Amino acid sequence: MQKVDSIVIKMYNTGSIGDCFLLLFQKQGVTSFTMLIDCGGYKTKKESIVQCVEDIKNHIIDDAIDLVVVTHEHEDHVSGFNQAKELFDTITFKQVWMSWAENETDPIARKLFEEKGKKVKALQNMITKSLEQIKQNAGNHVRQNGLKRSLKMRKQNFENALAALAFEDTMALGSLGVRLKINDAMKYVKGKSKVKLKSKMYKKPGQVIDDVKGAEGIKFFILGPPYDSDLKGIKNDEDESEMYAIAARLGMNISSFYFNALLNTLTGDETIRSPFSNKHKLDAKEEKEFNDSFYNNNKNKWRQIEYDWLDAAGEFAIALTSYVNNTSLAMAITIGDKVLLFPADAQSGNWMSWHDEKVTAALKKNGGRDANDLLGDTVFYKVGHHGSHNGTASVSGLEKMQQEKIVVFMPLVQDKVPTQWGGAENFPAKPLYKELIQKTKGALIRTDVGLINDTKAKNLRKQNYTAAEIKQLEKAAENKLYKEWVVKI
Repeated sequence: MQKVDSIVIKMYNTGSIGDCFLLLFQKQGVTSFTMLIDCGGYKTKKESIVQCVEDIKNHIIDDAIDLVVVTHEHEDHVSGFNQAKELFDTITFKQVWMSWAENETDPIARKLFEEKGKKVKALQNMITKSLEQIKQNAGNHVRQNGLKRSLKMRKQNFENALAALAFEDTMALGSLGVRLKINDAMKYVKGKSKVKLKSKMYKKPGQVIDDVKGAEGIKFFILGPPYDSDLKGIKNDEDESEMYAIAARLGMNISSFYFNALLNTLTGDETIRSPFSNKHKLDAKEEKEFNDSFYNNNKNKWRQIEYDWLDAAGEFAIALTSYVNNTSLAMAITIGDKVLLFPADAQSGNWMSWHDEKVTAALKKNGGRDANDLLGDTVFYKVGHHGSHNGTASVSGLEKMQQEKIVVFMPLVQDKVPTQWGGAENFPAKPLYKELIQKTKGALIRTDVGLINDTKAKNLRKQNYTAAEIKQLEKAAENKLYKEWVVKI
């Protein structure tokens, strides 16, 4: 059987910050297998996504995609399945891959997402109520300048936090005027898969798939997200100790006191709301007298601490977003000795888990190479989480990439980075950007600007690449709709 000898990688510009990659596996220039990894954009326009999907449809075979991979449940990775649904309805999905975290029958996945859902709802409820109160107070002719500034700052903080939480919740379908949730996109993709077996759809770290028809000679190494890692306290799949260990690894190490107080908005349980013993609690009469005579006195409004504890709401909203990022399906694709690395939005804990003893043994057994081998042979890297400070691991990731020439694609439209993520000034993260430029010797291509033209990058290209190679990099970045690179065996 003839083997795949090249892979064409197309990174689409979805009009905003987002991931959408089409891979064409070819034998002597003829496409034998197609693979779509995510399709989304953060608050992007429907027409931008539709344009991408139209081009995708022009490059697939018989209106079918052989493999659709959805890495995780976030708007910037799946909104296209809502916004361009009419087009996707005309395309067959032969097979779909997602991580174990999207398997509703998996006990660990179920518990993790139930916990996340409760926290999102509780935080939304509390922030919404507090925001309404702030707006009311701000409209009551507040005279104290300090209080005015405080209310204004908190109003902005809460609005940003709600925007971050909305990122976990809904995505408009566009002109049809229907509100579709991100989860609707996930269900849609699952439902379109011709292969329904859960064992085929949901992937766990350590698996290596090397028997895909049309992709002969190719191996798909599943690296993350972490599942049954070799950690202390892990006893079985349903142990709370395992949940805690995995939750901590997935960015869920969030103050229990903070969320206990939030969960009171759902349960009404006073005992988990207050950090003080009941002996310090005023009875109803004492509380009314104190509030009427002092606490609610207009002169003392500036002293009130109703909102102080919620000042960290934005940070906690981002922490919940990071949790989902860290459930990303991360994979390495090998063609001969070369490796293409697609970590989605995996963050520190996900990357680190690739080197766990059990995962290492499984990768070696199933595919003959572990994470160290794969990283060392990486010649193409899709930058994690749009170039954020924790989307690319250092010791567990970038420092292990040792090839002389590595091409990096960064799915980033800088001026579209939302404020609640840190804004354009923090994407890409400057220290990471500097390291990527050095590691790639300037072969870094972004969605928005194409081949980067920083002085350092240009000088490195001149020093390390031939004129023909530089021209090839420039050509790869010249199309506004997508950037394209080819990895040959």
